[in-house]
Parts: sequence; structure tokens; C-alpha cells
Amino acid sequence: MARSGVVILAEHRLPARVLDELAAGRGGVAAVERLRAAQRSKTLLAVRALVLLVRETRHPDEAAVCSAYRLLTALPPAERTAALGHPPVAAWAFGTASLLRRGEPGATHPGLLAAVAAAAAVRAGTDADLDVPLDPGAAGRLDLPGLGTVLLPPSTRRARVRVSDGRARAYGAGERIDIGTGPPTDPRWRPVPRLEVAHRGLPLSLLLDTPAWRHVPAAGTGHRIGGTVTGAWRSRLAGGWRLLVEHHRPVAGEISAALRVLAPLPAPRAGTRSGTFHHAFGSVTMSMPPDARSAAVTLAHEIQHLKLAALTDMFALIEPGPRELFYAPWRRDPRPLDALLQGAYAHLGVAGFWRRQTRVARAGAPRHHAEVEFARWHRAADETVRVLAAQRRLTPVGRRLVHGMAGMLDRWAGEPVSRQAATEAGRLLDAHRARWERTRAPTGPTRG
Repeated sequence: MARSGVVILAEHRLPARVLDELAAGRGGVAAVERLRAAQRSKTLLAVRALVLLVRETRHPDEAAVCSAYRLLTALPPAERTAALGHPPVAAWAFGTASLLRRGEPGATHPGLLAAVAAAAAVRAGTDADLDVPLDPGAAGRLDLPGLGTVLLPPSTRRARVRVSDGRARAYGAGERIDIGTGPPTDPRWRPVPRLEVAHRGLPLSLLLDTPAWRHVPAAGTGHRIGGTVTGAWRSRLAGGWRLLVEHHRPVAGEISAALRVLAPLPAPRAGTRSGTFHHAFGSVTMSMPPDARSAAVTLAHEIQHLKLAALTDMFALIEPGPRELFYAPWRRDPRPLDALLQGAYAHLGVAGFWRRQTRVARAGAPRHHAEVEFARWHRAADETVRVLAAQRRLTPVGRRLVHGMAGMLDRWAGEPVSRQAATEAGRLLDAHRARWERTRAPTGPTRG
């Protein structure tokens, strides 16, 4: 609800001016930090609900979960925030609490909270002795989120993590393995690689992770990411980061403040695959971009998804209603209303990226390409936002968001592009729509 220029929630407040900045596709670091704070509360609530439900259901991992929770609550706030704020942890906590609430304890593994607490204790150097149940399908892998993986014998079902006098060890099936935050001394301990690049004082620091926990959409199978892979990612992202910082500094600031985890995906035949996890704020999954420009536009695209997903956790943007499907100029399949809004918001960011690129790209093919991409995604986003604006199911906050998106796209309508670029953009959009019309299945009422 809105009152005195402030949008109010029970726990968190979002000033109307910040909502309007987000609606314009911006927001900045301040908006990202407000969204992150709300996400922290969401994760804390999910973990608390998980613990209460484990007690109510007398789950076999109750003792391990309760011990882990006690340790987490005793940690300094910064350490607790770091442990629970790791994106895969947030997604796992939300998914596990949801399944327990629905009465599906057999589909969950709440004992992973012990691994969260163990990772936090190792990082903080806090004395601890934790029983850690392994996921039944883990085949001896003890994943300490955001820290690394211990390779125990495949038959291991439970491990212990002990931290004492500044030393940390994992035990399982009669084996002892030294672990920690420093360089590994045992090949059975595999720290999560960190990828760090910086340009003009603005850093991008990401854990190069492959989340394999339950209730985190699979971005990999927990395969090892070696130094060669890390180096390749660092090289590719460094070029994209340089471009973002030089010519898209506000977007780069948001990305630097928001992103914490990159989960690599296998490369498609062409282009780049990417995505964000709704309940894992701060993570992005991506295949290796073919060049620096692709890396930059992909990050600019995904930060939009991340911001809007966090905003939808704070406010309802769309009222419940019948499932309707809509044409999306960037997809082969029709999309429900909430996904259409997500796509439009992401492509508002993409259009903004290419608009700025038209001003810095070299004359010739680079400038033409930037103009084509701007014209294409500006028109695609604009047409989709008009469809969204006509929907009665938008809440007041959702309508304000869509209105702000429309206003920004209207301001860009007069941006100069060559006639050739506008023609090519129109041809690409028309071809996409024609393919969709030919191939769409009769799945129900679909509107354009």
C-alpha cells in the first residue's frame, strides 16, 4: 500500500521514488540493498519455519537441525547473514520449508542446515562439533555451501565437522580430512573457486558454483570446476565487465552489489543460455558467453530478472486469476502473465543496454548491430508493455511498475536509428511472430 509517498510492508519499506526508479529499469545500488534486506528476512523466516516443522513432524534429522540452528543463532550477525545469505541456501530453505508445510517430509532433506552451520563455523573459526546428515543421493559428497566439497567414501551417510583451535576437519566412514578457507592440503577437499575481476575501482566477485542441492533448479551436477575453467570464465567476464563499467556504470554498480554466485551451464550450439533463480537472490546461471559484449548484455539482462523477482516477494504485482497465455517476442512458447511481466522487464534492460551501445559503438558494423538490437528490443518491450497495461489483474503496485516501464520506453521512442537498422529490426520481429503463429499448439486461450 502507499502512504505519504512511501510504499509500506510490515517488515520492510520501499519509498515510492525507489519503486519508480525500479519501474524505469534502474534503481541503483540503494534499491538493490533494500531488496537484499527483504530477501534476508525471507530466508530467516524460511529457516525458522523449517526448524519448527522439523520439530512438529519429528523428522529423523531433528537433533542435527536443532543443533545447527542453535549454532547459527549464536554466531555474530555478519557471519549468520553470510551463511544464510548464500543464494543456494536461500533457495533450499524456501523449498524445504514449503515441502514440509505441505506434508511431504520424505521429499526433503532438512539436515542440510547442519552443513550450512558447519560452513559458517569454519569461516568464522568458531569452535563447533556438528553431526551432518548427508543427502541420501550424495554418494559421500559433503557440500559445505559457499565453502567447498568434502569427498568422503560413497557409503558415508553421516559426517562430523569439528572446528577447534582454528583448525577444521571433516570425518566420515573412518576418514579424517582437513578443510578450511586457505589453500587445500588434501585432494579430497575441494574449495569453491572464486572469480574476481575489477575495473576502475568497481569489483565483481563471484563464487563459481554448481548448485546440486535439492530444491535448487539444477544448474549442474556438482562436477568439479578446475583452474582452467575458472581462468576461462575470468578472461571472458573481465572483458564484459570492462564494457559494463566503462559504458553502463549504473548497471555495473547494481550487478556488483547483487551478484554473489555464478553457476556455469553447458554451452548451447549458438549464443548464450542464462537464467536466475527466483528464491536464490544473488545467483545467476550462464553458459560461457562467446565474447565480452555477450557477457555484458547477459548480465544486464539477468540483473533485471533478479530485481523484479525480489520485488515480487515484497509486493503482489498481479492478482490471482485464470491462466491465460500471451505471445512474447523473445520466446518460442506462450507465456503466463507473470512470466510476460518478467520478460518485458528484462528486455527493458536489454533495450537500455543497446541504446547506450549505439552511442559508443564504432561506426560501421558495430554501430549498425547496436542500432538493430536497440530498435528490435525497444519495440518488443514496448508492444508487450502495452499488452500488460491492458490487464485488469495488475495490482496498484503492478500498475505503477508497468506505467513506469511504459514511460521510459516512450522516452526512448525518439532515439535516432538508421532506416536500415529499423527495417532489419522489424523484419526480425515479424519473422519471430510468423514462426510462432505457424508452430504454436492449441493450448487454450492465447492472446497477443
